[in-house]
Amino acid sequence: MPRKSNRKLLLRSLFLLGFFSLLRPSLSLGKEDAGVIFWHGDPDKRKVALTFDDGPNEPYTSQILAILNRYHVKATFFMVGKNVEAFPEAAKAVAEAGHAIGNHSYTHPVLVLKTNAHVRSEITLAQDAIEKATGHKLRLFRPPFGFYDPLTLSQAEKLGYISIKWSVSSKDWKRPGVKKIVSNVMGSVHNGGIILMHDGFMTHHGGDRSQTVGALPQIIRELQEQGYELVTVPELLNLKAEP
Repeated sequence: MPRKSNRKLLLRSLFLLGFFSLLRPSLSLGKEDAGVIFWHGDPDKRKVALTFDDGPNEPYTSQILAILNRYHVKATFFMVGKNVEAFPEAAKAVAEAGHAIGNHSYTHPVLVLKTNAHVRSEITLAQDAIEKATGHKLRLFRPPFGFYDPLTLSQAEKLGYISIKWSVSSKDWKRPGVKKIVSNVMGSVHNGGIILMHDGFMTHHGGDRSQTVGALPQIIRELQEQGYELVTVPELLNLKAEP
């Protein structure tokens, strides 16, 4: 590998170790500055956004769509390009149901350990796959695993993306049980919260998300009972859904 590429990888590793402790949740509503990553919405408004990562992944994406439809809730799905290629009809169904869609890379790698060219490739390949399946151009990007550094954010921004993280984690990826998933969300939810859940498991097709499906109805009911309005990420942050 060329020496210049090695230096870039070393820089990314250093950013991963050092900058994570410096970066903090930011609001920056109404601003789209270079390097901004949104963690949450307005803390004065009783709104939250449900987000689902790593899909589409059948049968769980379709089951989640059915639950959201039953409760008249719109969510945001951060899709992995290879999974869209595997389940294009599920991706299309998400779009047709009126949910927001975001880019979650093509193969779900740790982008902070990749070169700038590799980061751009992961984002653009995912964009191509998602646009082919859904007809939608994307504006939202969520880095895989939530790992990011200034270089990753900069590459996403150069491609026209706004980066999104989360402020409430269901930790459903651990498969801790339905009750624990509900507790994880309801125990830390707050005004403007962006809630992380999963309909897939990286690029493992058929990854078991039955616990997420089982917990979702109760989470929605409890949020609504507590007066939260469930909206998409673009609605929460007052952003345009597409370029």
